[in-house]
Amino acid sequence: MAMEIGRLQLVEYPHPALLRRTRPLVKIDDGVCEAVEQMFDIMYEAGGIGLAANQVALPYRLFIINLEARPDAGEELVFINPTLSRPRGTAVQEEGCLSLPGLRMDVRRPERVVVDAWSLEGEPIHLDLDGLLARVVQHEFDHLEGRLFTDRLPEAATLEARRSLDTFREVFFGKQSRGELGPNDALLAQLHQLEAARCTTT
Repeated sequence: MAMEIGRLQLVEYPHPALLRRTRPLVKIDDGVCEAVEQMFDIMYEAGGIGLAANQVALPYRLFIINLEARPDAGEELVFINPTLSRPRGTAVQEEGCLSLPGLRMDVRRPERVVVDAWSLEGEPIHLDLDGLLARVVQHEFDHLEGRLFTDRLPEAATLEARRSLDTFREVFFGKQSRGELGPNDALLAQLHQLEAARCTTT
């Protein structure tokens, strides 16, 4: 019996789920399908166009995208156990992140990239991407690696972002001290349990 995933919610920096590498899924069960549905609801409610599993405290290599940010428009894409290859070109564009609300900075990334992944139905996905979709896929893939867009900023911009990150930390630790959020070791223990239920250990 796989561990119940339960009700999900968006987590903000520096939640430990955001700062560690996610694990490949070996089991796509009802819990995962239900989690993906919840993730789309959470993403739309927050006005986002992409969301990685660890942004809702799930330790899985999975992210979702809908460039229209609306349930009644655009295409809902689900990428499970994605890999990226063949980065080409370079482009700079402003990015934000639902786990770093209000912070927006210019980020340099490859302009084109190839993504290979699996769909929720177990079908292989192979796409050669450019433009906004290429950027969003790379942004979400970074999440799965435990990286935030702030990790990609040049030095001057990093200093600028640091004040915001310090504020996020204060808010997060404040919630923990008031008991609104569990301590980090409890949050990590939950991630390990979820991994044990559905992931490989590599």
